Amino acid sequence: MRKTKGGATEVNDTMNEITAFSPFGGRLVLEEVKGAQERANVPENSIETKAGDDRSMYVYVPASGCPDAKQTQVVMFLRDGADEASAQAAMQEYGLDALAEKEHFVLAFPNPRQSGWSERDAEDMDYLSRCFMALPQGKGKVGGFIGMIFYIGGSPSAGALLLAMSARRPLNVAGVLLSELPADYSIPQDGVNAPQVAYLCGGAARAADYFGKVNGVTGADARPLEHAVLYTSPVNPNVRHIVSELPFSAQEAVRAWDMLFCKARRWSNDTYGTYQKRTDFTARGFVAHVNDPGLGVNEGFAHTWYEYVPPRLRGSKEKAPLVFYFHGIGCVPLYGAEQSGWHDIADRENFIVVYPKPARNKAWNIWDEPGMPSDQAFVLALLEHMKRTYAIDESRVYISGFSMGGMMTNALACAYPELFAAAAPCNGFNSGYLVPASEMWTMLRKMPTGRGLPDGPSEPVTRTRVRADAKKAAFAYRMPLIQSSGLLDGTWPAAQDDPFKRLASFDYWKTYNNIPLTPYEPAAACESGLTADETFYDCADGRFLHHRWFSRDEGKPALFEVVLAKRMPHALDLRQLELAWQFMKRFSRGKDGSLHIDP
Repeated sequence: MRKTKGGATEVNDTMNEITAFSPFGGRLVLEEVKGAQERANVPENSIETKAGDDRSMYVYVPASGCPDAKQTQVVMFLRDGADEASAQAAMQEYGLDALAEKEHFVLAFPNPRQSGWSERDAEDMDYLSRCFMALPQGKGKVGGFIGMIFYIGGSPSAGALLLAMSARRPLNVAGVLLSELPADYSIPQDGVNAPQVAYLCGGAARAADYFGKVNGVTGADARPLEHAVLYTSPVNPNVRHIVSELPFSAQEAVRAWDMLFCKARRWSNDTYGTYQKRTDFTARGFVAHVNDPGLGVNEGFAHTWYEYVPPRLRGSKEKAPLVFYFHGIGCVPLYGAEQSGWHDIADRENFIVVYPKPARNKAWNIWDEPGMPSDQAFVLALLEHMKRTYAIDESRVYISGFSMGGMMTNALACAYPELFAAAAPCNGFNSGYLVPASEMWTMLRKMPTGRGLPDGPSEPVTRTRVRADAKKAAFAYRMPLIQSSGLLDGTWPAAQDDPFKRLASFDYWKTYNNIPLTPYEPAAACESGLTADETFYDCADGRFLHHRWFSRDEGKPALFEVVLAKRMPHALDLRQLELAWQFMKRFSRGKDGSLHIDP
């Protein structure tokens, strides 16, 4: 059960915390869409387009509120009218306002120009992207996630535009519902043939062959439904389309939402993205601790975290490993859960996962700066809570994180090596140790998600660095670490003066693990410019450039690895976490801090 802003109780089948309430919730509002806006530079939620005309749209933000923007879905309905009455009529005829209130999504009605929608006009496609950018800056002040924009074509011309957009710009179209197509319409032949989630009603069914082609389905992949057929890609089960014989109606809108739109997310982690299944956290058995002061740390600060225990381990006294996953800056824990899929690996491998939230501003205090609550103290207290609550194998506690969560992973690995058996940071390097806090703070404050951060650090040498140096001086620790990133995330080969200190971070962990330093060779045969003891391309499609280095310790164990994904910007591929688990699970930590390696 969940309390709404007004105090009423409603049933919600997800754990996504409802945090965004618009002053205009529950009614249509006319929003400006500035033609000059060409880019929304938000980590993991960026979008680019071209400048065009100033236009407008009507927006309905549910009175029941929305989750964090990166967990909020957006439905855009394209109709032929451009006034409020036509938007109101479409919303009520198809029950979209009621559905938005129940499912907590933002509903937008882009306004066509006087000439109407045109699939031949690139400006219309650019404008739809600018509509998404305009949401968080508008009167409603509620944004969404680029990989969860679902479009409904309420007229033949709108359907033609959306089909062309899904064919040519698939990263900006998570899903489409097409009701009709023009009688003389030709399916686009200049598309990129990327997979596409789609619902085809009545007159749009003649596009079925096109979606069958891009989704790689045949008759053998079909499942009959009442008055419809569901097709599922044999390559990715999260890529599905439905062909319905019924005309578009409120009932069809609900079926499209329930069967397709609420289940799909398109991550911008490849040239045309990758569909993943959304997580029903309540059904999966997640345990939520929202603003919980019970850890007794940071002077009673109310921390938030989510726990996941696989069904087989619930109520069991069997000792299980524990994985922490730290999300990126500007994100929330359940977003990190869907992004990483650690709980899916946990079901198969029988370990427990915890997804924490930073104390302030959705940004991890990686330096342990005393001007903010200590996220490191929070993690240590959370570890003790998990050990009291569940049967945790204390020798097999692992840490992983993305972006600034990857920096947090690096920081904890060097500051508390006695507690963690191995680490898997993704797209975030050891900046908590190597980059002065004042420099990193300046970079973070320039980011959209860095607005509102408190004043900069007060100590020239970070507490993380002081603690890490002291631990290393006291004991010859080893820290197995597998670092992931994308080859489009920054410049590769990496420059020596990289502000995030990627090369310096690599050399830090090599030295830490008694691995000889190798020269950096920007003209090396592989894309990274790195030389390693072993270099190979991983997974069936060869997407991952995998570097491996061996320690000079007895047995020459592989203690440091780097995995770089082709075609990937600042994002994450689930297979990187699979590779990370295969690496980490071989290591355990003795009570004296010594490292043990499974044969």
